[in-house]
Amino acid sequence: MKMHHRAAHRALQLLFLSALLAPLSPALAQRAVLAFAEQPAKLIRKTTVHEAPAGARLQSGDIVETDKRWLQLEWPGDAILALGPASSVLLGDAGGAPTVSLLRGWLKVSAGQRAARPLTIQAGGLELRTGGEGGSGVLHLSADQVELFVEQGTLAVTDREKSASAVTVNREHYAQRGGGLALRVAQRPPPAFIAAMPRSFFDTLVAVANRAVPAAVKPLREAGAADLAEWTNLAPMLSRQLVTQFSARLADPLFAGDAETMLAANPHWRQAIQQATSVRRRQNTISNVLF
Repeated sequence: MKMHHRAAHRALQLLFLSALLAPLSPALAQRAVLAFAEQPAKLIRKTTVHEAPAGARLQSGDIVETDKRWLQLEWPGDAILALGPASSVLLGDAGGAPTVSLLRGWLKVSAGQRAARPLTIQAGGLELRTGGEGGSGVLHLSADQVELFVEQGTLAVTDREKSASAVTVNREHYAQRGGGLALRVAQRPPPAFIAAMPRSFFDTLVAVANRAVPAAVKPLREAGAADLAEWTNLAPMLSRQLVTQFSARLADPLFAGDAETMLAANPHWRQAIQQATSVRRRQNTISNVLF
């Protein structure tokens, strides 16, 4: 009887300890919040398009997209990301540390010394990693190049397709990769970059998540080919990941037809479309034989 009592008491102690440590779990601690949005953002979770208002808690695998407005995401500590107009990001998790993949457009990142874990950002074959010393910078991904301007501090950048070594890009320096060429760094950004940069990015990012009232996302519809067509200049691994995520939609004849027009230029989508077409043909052949 005493043994049973001690076991029960021990179980209660472990349960209490787990409750205390749960907020420190990296997987839980690194979830982002949509801290600010002038209007609800477009969010794709798995294959469903949602409406996400300010205050929405985001998950690994979520794709967040803006239209003509900008929005701000925040992680525990002081990691902040602003997403420019007509821009998209995919949120991820690498061993409890947050990752962000820029799918198109503009983003600005700011991470200080209090950031719970380094924030890793991928764009067009480049990997940018914020360090413990803090830093802020602006990234732009277009169909043919990726550009980086370091506003404050330093940022470590690795050209994953050309080198395994990181390059330190200093304050007010500019880095660019495009046309299949390796990363190059200049002492200042070109005037065209500054002219095209979203006006809101000239301001310092300020954390506002503590003012956002928790809100739920609202499912709207299944993703169509048009939702995916603007994501270009992606690293091969990311491209394959997205095709795997959305290829189940090829079972929908409407999506499949649109995909042949809008997505087939991507070699990974082209292969998935061909495989889905072959499967449909075999199924039709079997149906004709049986009936």
